[in-house]
Amino acid sequence: MTTPHVYPDPESLARRLADRLIDHARQCIGARGAAHLVLAGGSTPRHLYGELARPERRGQLDWSRVHLYFGDERCVPPDHPDSNYHMAQVALLEQVPIPEAQVHPIPARMERVRHDAAAYARELARHAPAGSGGQPRFDLVLLGLGEDGHTASLFPGTCILNERERAVAAVYVPRLKSWRISLTYPALRQARALWILTTGAAKADILGRIWREPGAGLPIQALADLENLEWHLDAAAAEQIPL
Repeated sequence: MTTPHVYPDPESLARRLADRLIDHARQCIGARGAAHLVLAGGSTPRHLYGELARPERRGQLDWSRVHLYFGDERCVPPDHPDSNYHMAQVALLEQVPIPEAQVHPIPARMERVRHDAAAYARELARHAPAGSGGQPRFDLVLLGLGEDGHTASLFPGTCILNERERAVAAVYVPRLKSWRISLTYPALRQARALWILTTGAAKADILGRIWREPGAGLPIQALADLENLEWHLDAAAAEQIPL
């Protein structure tokens, strides 16, 4: 397990990562002509997106060379309050000059969920850089962490955890009684960088378990061996981690 980056509070985490994300994206643009970034849902990324959209930052990045994708999506309309796309649209996309064609939301309709997952895989194949084994290779993937150890929509006990070929898959989450679409381990493991963003005392227990029980089989632990994985936590979330 890599040593986590710990910040005093969610606000300082969001400010620091906004600056780092801009630097990272600019380096990718300089090296390969574009930056391909995957957005996460949740409250912590929302704060980050708000910082990126601030006038003093949004002009620091050439958004015409940025492609934005999503790590997962709920089966709700794109204007629904629970939609990860909608959250990002309000917090970031409407505030920065990114071409609409370079934003790649996940269509997620319950009646066509498997079809939509396959369609998003084709979207990634058209626009994202290619890695090994036919997987996309993103420059940066932002991830959150659930209190049960899930990340993206890779929930404990679900079949998507066994996916070894497809970059995108539909998944039914019995505990939530809902379908979702998510990137899979093969796609996530190809990324040049992954940042896990977690804040709040409610996440302290699961983070403590991740560090104390490396063999617990939590979904996030399947990525824990990656050298390019970074943990970004606030002090409340990191309280039970032995530092």
